[in-house]
Amino acid sequence: MSRLAQIAYPLRFYGSLRRVTRMHDRERDMADHPFPRVVQLQTINACQAACTMCPYPLFKDTFQRGRMDDGLFEKVLDEIADRPEAAVFVPMLQNEPLLDRRLFDRIAAVKARTGGRMEIELVTNGALLTDEVVDRIRETRLDYLDVSLDALSRETYERIRIGLDYDDVIAGVERVLAATLPYTTVVLRMVRQRDNADEVAAFTKHWRERGAVVFTHTVNNRVGSVPGYDERIRIPEREIPVLQKAGRRVFRQWMGCCPVPFASANILHNGDVLMCVQDWARKEVMGNVRDATIAEIWNGPRMREIRSLILDRRYEEIPTCRDCSLWKDGWV
Repeated sequence: MSRLAQIAYPLRFYGSLRRVTRMHDRERDMADHPFPRVVQLQTINACQAACTMCPYPLFKDTFQRGRMDDGLFEKVLDEIADRPEAAVFVPMLQNEPLLDRRLFDRIAAVKARTGGRMEIELVTNGALLTDEVVDRIRETRLDYLDVSLDALSRETYERIRIGLDYDDVIAGVERVLAATLPYTTVVLRMVRQRDNADEVAAFTKHWRERGAVVFTHTVNNRVGSVPGYDERIRIPEREIPVLQKAGRRVFRQWMGCCPVPFASANILHNGDVLMCVQDWARKEVMGNVRDATIAEIWNGPRMREIRSLILDRRYEEIPTCRDCSLWKDGWV
């Protein structure tokens, strides 16, 4: 994989967020981009893992589990198909998407209805990357497959990715890398945290040499929902390299403010729309797409108020943002 290909993914990811954030106007809000660029959709509320940095084990019995019904999915699809501003579809939200046996049928439907206009990015823990799944990835011409590994060694993996089998996951990754997937960019992700910080360089080198794009970013506390985050998960400030600290300051100035409410709609399987993808505790539910359109919710008075507050860095005044570590620690 060329160096250009390696930097293209983070540039696409962060650059597109910055561009839509810059479209905000104090008086007109998002009138120049009146629909979210990214639609993130939870087709099923389920996961088979209990990763240390994830709140899923804490909330799995708090909120109803289930699968998005066909009528609701079609309603969402009808709207995004008619909105040229919608550029990226992510069929994953606080779940493991491959547990939905109808996932690739729905990906194919999005591809067909949008004429291939939307890039489709699937994020998975990699435990279900079977031969059949690889075939479906090829058939649907998936644009991006992101596999969250978070470790190079077995020991570190089993310490972080509880409930998943290291051998099965690595075999699935190898299966994907060996496959002919001409339309799909394979991205291997590492969430940098206390238990794996010493493996980041080796992880990056190993998987780049295998031909994958590697994307690393720093862990966050999921708006305060990760138990014992500071004690167990967060990398102590004294252990963060000086260059990374400098990079955080530069990135914060470049991005300006948190881009999430300027860029994405986050829709749960029951139709609830979250202000932020990280809001596992459902502190800010903006509305439900059964009762309103995505555009009505995304351009509604509360979203407009939140965007104005975030633009002024008044994060403490927003319940979802108040305890979030992203604006305090940085994104990288």
